[in-house]
Amino acid sequence: MILSIGKFTDLTPYFSFLNEMARNGYNAPHNDGFGYAIYNKGEVTVKKSIKEISQEKDLFGTAILAHARKISSSSKSINNTQPFVNGMISFAHNGTIKELGEKNRSDSYFYFKKILKSFPAAIENIRQMNFTSINFIITDGNYAAAYREAREDKGYYSLFYKLDDDRFTVSTEVMNGKWYEIENQTLVVYRDGRIKEYNSKDVVPSVI
Repeated sequence: MILSIGKFTDLTPYFSFLNEMARNGYNAPHNDGFGYAIYNKGEVTVKKSIKEISQEKDLFGTAILAHARKISSSSKSINNTQPFVNGMISFAHNGTIKELGEKNRSDSYFYFKKILKSFPAAIENIRQMNFTSINFIITDGNYAAAYREAREDKGYYSLFYKLDDDRFTVSTEVMNGKWYEIENQTLVVYRDGRIKEYNSKDVVPSVI
């Protein structure tokens, strides 16, 4: 999964990198569907498909949040294809929360619903469950946040971020440039051009 936010630009290279990760990255392929949310001028455009990820062109905007799926639970359907969107908020999760999903709805969907209610409460609640990773990325087109917490295969359930002059990017694998790995149980929030990190012992913001 990948998220990038900043000034208006061609966002296609970020989606292209997701395509590359899905096909050739860690634990590839991730070919059980894909989706993205593009932000521009106060509007969000969403595309989802249950087909294998394919290259997209001319993705212009200020922000993109995109995800390629590898099924670990629930059915292959548009309803379970990420990102999940509520109003202007888009969200993607990487991992499996074993007590949270249902037959026709993924664990990630219910995770998003909990995050919408309260980020701190959601994390505390899910920590009582059996999960591989509760990594997520989220944005409303103005701010962005990423959280990393993995219990298994921490090399796979990674998250990295970088800050260029006017652009903040989070990805599960690194592209070009200087990247910083998000430590386990750490929330990174980007708002008003600034980054702030919180660990699990901090009083963290509600995010949304």
